[in-house]
Parts: sequence; structure tokens; C-alpha cells
Amino acid sequence: MPNTLAHIGVNGLLSRSLIKKSDLFWIYFGTLIPDIPWILQRAVGTFFPSVNGFDLRLYVIVQATLFLSLILSLALSFLTETPKKTFIILALGSLLHLLLDSLQIKWGNGVHLFAPFNWKLLNFGFFWPESLPTYILTLGGFLFFLLNWKTLTSQKFNLSFKFPKVLIAFMILPIYYLLPFYFVPQVENADNHFVKTLRDVEHRAGKYVEFDRKKIRFNKKINKYEIQTFDRSYIPLVGIRKTDAYKISIKGIFIDNNTIKVTDYHKNIVWFRDGATYVGIILIMISGFVLFKKDNLTNKT
Repeated sequence: MPNTLAHIGVNGLLSRSLIKKSDLFWIYFGTLIPDIPWILQRAVGTFFPSVNGFDLRLYVIVQATLFLSLILSLALSFLTETPKKTFIILALGSLLHLLLDSLQIKWGNGVHLFAPFNWKLLNFGFFWPESLPTYILTLGGFLFFLLNWKTLTSQKFNLSFKFPKVLIAFMILPIYYLLPFYFVPQVENADNHFVKTLRDVEHRAGKYVEFDRKKIRFNKKINKYEIQTFDRSYIPLVGIRKTDAYKISIKGIFIDNNTIKVTDYHKNIVWFRDGATYVGIILIMISGFVLFKKDNLTNKT
């Protein structure tokens, strides 16, 4: 997936062009909505390691769909003074985010634009996260943020906590968190992210599998590289002689129930994507803090 800075630039340019006088903060926040489940997945995996990694992955896949992103967008929009306009901004942001995600090469990964009617992953696979187009988009996003800082700080935060709208927002939010449980079996049956294949350990042999940006380590005891799965276990790999990668994407076939013969692999540069994502998230948080502080000072005077 592209990093948050890249999304800021693309979403910012297109949203400002399509929606006149749109709030920059909500444009920026809209870039995060499809990624919120992945952020929460990392937090849950860190603080609650006993949670089943396969179940968590399936749950997050559902939450990251356009369908669930629209539900969250609707809930958040009722916490603003202009729910209709904010919903359009957040919904467009979610759609643009997922469309941009679909352009990058992500083996064993992709986006869901038509769920829950279709659980097939959409992935056009035009360029890698570690490639010139991504670098250009990232730089463009950072420049867009800097060039529009003055415009951002001149706008209102547009938050509203009036009773009827807050009640509606908190009635919608449980749907966002509970509905994924209903669709998890469908996602597993579609073998999204190859979860079904990986779970069925006794019948893995001969099955095709892909991994996107997973940790890799060298196990001296068996003299093989191993790749980490969603439940934090490791599967030995055959076909990788030497690599200094921390994370890789692979394509391969199980030659037995617990060994993958790698047919192709790609080294992922962790620091670039993660670093640009953290910077983007921090900039969005700073934007919200500045607007909140400015509105509070204005109200006091």
C-alpha cells in the first residue's frame, strides 16, 4: 500500500478539485479511514499477542473494505457541523485511498471495492512500493501539505457534539465494529490473503501461496530462511539463497505441509514506507491539534 504522505497528495489534489471549499483536515483524515483497521491490527497484535492472528486478519480485511469505510465515514460525519458534506469528503477519500492502493504490486493482497457482494481482491499491480512512482507521490504529498498549511489553519475544525447527531454517530459505530464478524466466514472461504490455505496445515502440500511484506529470518538449525505468517509462526522457505531483507513479498508453492518453494520474491524496504506513513499520520494529528486549539481560542475571545 502507498504510504500516508502519498495518499495526502493524491486525495488532497483530487478532493479539492471535485469538492469546492472542502475542509483540508477532513480530506487528510479521509486518507486514514481504510488504514485504521490495519493500525488497530498492529496495536492488538502488540498488546494482545494471544489473539488468533488468522481471525484478526480476516476481521481487519472486512473492516478495510470500501463498504465498512463508508459506514465509519458516515458515523464520523455526524460529529461535524456539516454531516452531508463531511461524509462526501470522507467517502471520496476512502475510495481514492483504495483505488491508489490497487495500483501498487501487492502479492497476496489487494482491495475490496465491491464487498460484500464480491470478495475477490482487486490489484492492478502497476508498480512496487519501493519504486519511482511511489517516491514521486510521497514527495508530492509532503509538498501539498506544506503548500496548503496556511489554507488549512485558516479553516474551522468543524466539530460538533450536539446531542441528536452524537447519538446517531454512536448508533452507527457499533455496526462498523460488529458487522465484520458476519462476513469473516465469506472472506475465509474466498481465501483472501491465503488465510484458508495457511490455516489448513494438513492439506497445504501442492497449494499455491503468496505473502505481502512479511518478516523473514534465517534459521541456522535447518539452514533455511523462514517467513512469518499471520499467527506469528514461521514457515521454512526453499529457493532463497541469500538476502539481507527484513521483510519480503513472495510467490511460492507448498512442497509439503510446512515448506514453501519460492518461485519469485521481492525485497521490501521497510523504513521508507513505514517512515513516510508515520510522518503522514503525525502531520494529520498536528493539523487537528492546531485547528482544535485555534477554535478554542476563538470561542474564548
